[in-house]
Amino acid sequence: MIHMVYNNVLEAMGHTPMIRLSRMADPDSAQILVKFEGLNVGGSIKTRTAFNMIADAERKGLLHEDSIIVEPTSGNQGIGLALIGAVRGYRTIIIMPDSVSEERRKLVRHYGAEVILIHDDGDIGACIDECLQTALRMAKEDPHVFVPQQFANPANADIQRRQTAQEILEQVSGPIDGFCSGVGTGGTITGIGEALRAVNPDMTIWAVEPENAAILSGGSVGTHLQMGIGDGLIPDILNTQIYDHIQIVTDEEALQTAKDLARLEGLMCGISSGSNVAAAQKLAKKLGKGKTVVTILPDTAERYFSTPLFED
Repeated sequence: MIHMVYNNVLEAMGHTPMIRLSRMADPDSAQILVKFEGLNVGGSIKTRTAFNMIADAERKGLLHEDSIIVEPTSGNQGIGLALIGAVRGYRTIIIMPDSVSEERRKLVRHYGAEVILIHDDGDIGACIDECLQTALRMAKEDPHVFVPQQFANPANADIQRRQTAQEILEQVSGPIDGFCSGVGTGGTITGIGEALRAVNPDMTIWAVEPENAAILSGGSVGTHLQMGIGDGLIPDILNTQIYDHIQIVTDEEALQTAKDLARLEGLMCGISSGSNVAAAQKLAKKLGKGKTVVTILPDTAERYFSTPLFED
């Protein structure tokens, strides 16, 4: 047994397990393998991107002891940045829509960061944009403010390419025939998609969008429950050439699938995990028996107590 003491919790980040769905599996479909990021430090995949964006800014000399990290986010990136700020000693301010779950705000504050809420009056895209404008205005007024800008920061997709995707390739023996992922910042599908396709050039990659924010599909943008994906904008860092198809998932499908993951597989994961697996099931059916589909469970269920995920 290896005895290891980490100098801080961030050193324990990553190396999340890959799990084959069994009770939710269809014998005539491809096997579905899920990477369980809810077990990551900070409870989501976004700890990786938050860490990399801050480490990248530190390397470039953009951050100093008295810097203030300010980021607009619909959730997990804010929790991730609040965690990094706590470990690294930065004051952190997170600007989020008031439509995201209450737990997200509480977690951000619990890590010692401040929260500014912006009212979402039914258009998540407009609200996220107002969050961003607020952050940029603060940066203009105060030279200490650093805005990582997850939707435009290449360090976001970079960590998924260099780290998460490499873990997947090590964990899965044999070819990966399909990958699907929800699109929030676009970092996950871009980084992991590019790295997996480099090894499996003929694979199928699906982007996943909520029905009420299907902007990539040319749909209209409203408000939805699949927090963290479908932010109602087309992110700068999204490689729109990487996916072959956009799978639209309804809130009902996402919620039911997330509940099934807990009740049938013992996987306590968030709503967007339901979105990803609902799409993965369709892709698995399309690819057929003997093939392998990989997807991500981006976070844990414990930040959704106040949402319909926990309504009977």
